[in-house]
Amino acid sequence: MADYLLDTNILSYWYDTKCPEHARVVAAINRAKQPDPKSGYVSRLFVSVVMLGEMEYGHCVAPNPDTAKQAAYTKFVREQCPVSLDMTSHVAAHYGKMRAWLFNNCGPNANKTKPKRAEQLVFPSMGQELGIDENDLWIAAQAKTHNLVLVSHDRRGNFGKVLQHFATSLHVEDWAK
Repeated sequence: MADYLLDTNILSYWYDTKCPEHARVVAAINRAKQPDPKSGYVSRLFVSVVMLGEMEYGHCVAPNPDTAKQAAYTKFVREQCPVSLDMTSHVAAHYGKMRAWLFNNCGPNANKTKPKRAEQLVFPSMGQELGIDENDLWIAAQAKTHNLVLVSHDRRGNFGKVLQHFATSLHVEDWAK
């Protein structure tokens, strides 16, 4: 049995009954919550503090916020996944390794043999230049650190390349497919 770290899109599909992926996500969650027949272990569902920050940010910048809907969604997330994972130095170490791999293999100078400038080593590249949402990388690093299955519907572009490269030590499932 495994424990799971749910990303933003999976949580929104779970919450939004009108979303086409809703039924698939709910079915996967129900399967995950079934006790293991041998051990009786019930998988736990976690969220990242990064995802909670993304949620709060979205609520704060909404052009016409519906505070009742925002409060209901926040309540849902906190009830369904009451334990959030914080940032630690171990997470930072995995993040650094993932981002370095991404920069070296997908960054603007990835295919050039010219040595990197000192400023590239200190501040290598912004997420936009790497074609990835930095928060996705932090969440993946948390899943890797805590040996959790990352549940995400996002395998596009360079983030997909990171997930593929680290597949031996980072298990990913897509409950929305």
